[in-house]
Amino acid sequence: MKRLVCFLVMLVSPAIATPQNSKEAISELQRNMPSEKEFADLLAKADQKVSTFEAAVKDAKTRLDKIDAKYAANYLDGAATAHSLISKTIKNGSTAYALVGILTTLDDLSLDAATGGAFLLAANQGQTTPEMLTLSAAGTACNDIAELIFHATMRLIAAEETALNKLLDDKN
Repeated sequence: MKRLVCFLVMLVSPAIATPQNSKEAISELQRNMPSEKEFADLLAKADQKVSTFEAAVKDAKTRLDKIDAKYAANYLDGAATAHSLISKTIKNGSTAYALVGILTTLDDLSLDAATGGAFLLAANQGQTTPEMLTLSAAGTACNDIAELIFHATMRLIAAEETALNKLLDDKN
């Protein structure tokens, strides 16, 4: 992706095709843009965090089902969606669109964990349970990895916008 954007900058814009300007523009884009390896590492960690969330929901399923059977099913469906989005993004490459989908889903899982934990706490008359604590920790982990992906995504978007603006400015 990084090379494609840099290639497009050089190909489409004659104004930056001079050796000095081209090298500077490409160097600046490369410095700011996250690598595919960085995204691959973050997405692999996110997939692990989703698996941890999934295990926590399965541990709490019996208690959650006593409150409402749809909660655990919905939470597990959200985890399956997250796994699918992460897998597709690893396979097809990181785009802002795909990464925002992952961020939204991780945010949903974090909210599901908080909501589920609150339900478990209320159902147990305010006393914590191991399942509630595990679910809460899994939600926090989803939130933490989402924050790291968010920062890398913002760097990607900024680099893409910089390249696009440069192309448009040079064309006009």
